[in-house]
Amino acid sequence: MGVFSTYCQICGLPVQQDHYVSLPNEEYFRIWRGDGHDGCEPVITFGPEHSWLRRAVGLRLYDDEPQVVIEGLVHDGVFEGSGSDDFVMDGLDDRAALHRACWELAGQPDTWQALSHLEPPAAEAKYLQQLFDFGAFVADGHGWMLVDPAGDSTDGRQSLQRIEALLA
Repeated sequence: MGVFSTYCQICGLPVQQDHYVSLPNEEYFRIWRGDGHDGCEPVITFGPEHSWLRRAVGLRLYDDEPQVVIEGLVHDGVFEGSGSDDFVMDGLDDRAALHRACWELAGQPDTWQALSHLEPPAAEAKYLQQLFDFGAFVADGHGWMLVDPAGDSTDGRQSLQRIEALLA
């Protein structure tokens, strides 16, 4: 299995913080996953306001499938620690990948069918590489989108408004 990001099918942002890090004097990239075994520093500083990105749910696609949601950390299309072998791959496969916050803002539907009309925003497309390009995203002024929409800051409120607009 390869290395790749999984994206929320509502807001379009990654459901993890995994990204490539280029180190000086090295020919290859390292991968930062935030698991304590990274061997490199992230390209941006992740704080508590960014932890929501890692709180993901895998929503069943149809009513006849068991278990409404699975939860866990997502790495390379798999929910680790969920007890399920369902894949979400880049965001929609055996299940739909969503941030828990986005799923809750959508009213916690039982299946993806209720939300399948949504299209992830196209504005993030240039950052959706093999692993999300957090450095370029923040450098381009979009760092506020990475802030928890439940937060009581200007960026948090703006993030919430963005997600609510996507759901409208």
